[in-house]
Amino acid sequence: MEIRQEFIVNAPCDRVWNILGHQYSQVSIWASDVYASRQHDLGTVLHDAPCAGRVCETSMGKFKETITHYDEQRKQVSYTAKGDKMPFFVKRLVNNWTVVPLENHRSKVEMRLDVSLLPVFDVVMGPMLQKQMKTVTQAVAEDLTYFAEKGNPHPRKFEARQHNRLKTA
Repeated sequence: MEIRQEFIVNAPCDRVWNILGHQYSQVSIWASDVYASRQHDLGTVLHDAPCAGRVCETSMGKFKETITHYDEQRKQVSYTAKGDKMPFFVKRLVNNWTVVPLENHRSKVEMRLDVSLLPVFDVVMGPMLQKQMKTVTQAVAEDLTYFAEKGNPHPRKFEARQHNRLKTA
């Protein structure tokens, strides 16, 4: 299953790439559903990549992400993700980001999420999972756009922080 998001950000390409590429491990600053993130250097750090990967704490548990492709010139980063609570029928989850410069200090961001499911579950669970993942990727696109354009996290991020504080109190 493949889920694509393409969106325009009213911010220069270098700013958006700085957020997605250079500050890869700091996703918890702007992504509403990521409560905490930190880099991990277990494995190979690809040429020019800021780290080997990151660990993210989310509402769906902890995810360990490993960078599988990093291209500074083309402004591309890809990574695999494995989650503690990821359903057993999800064989592989890969996310790919590309940032393309546009005129007038704008950028086009392309996000492609590839999810491989066990054969029978592709038919049974695929449609429901695809709907859920589209909602998640749309929120991530909104969070990134807001952060790149305004320099502050989306208001939803503050709501998520407050909600998380109440849960742990």
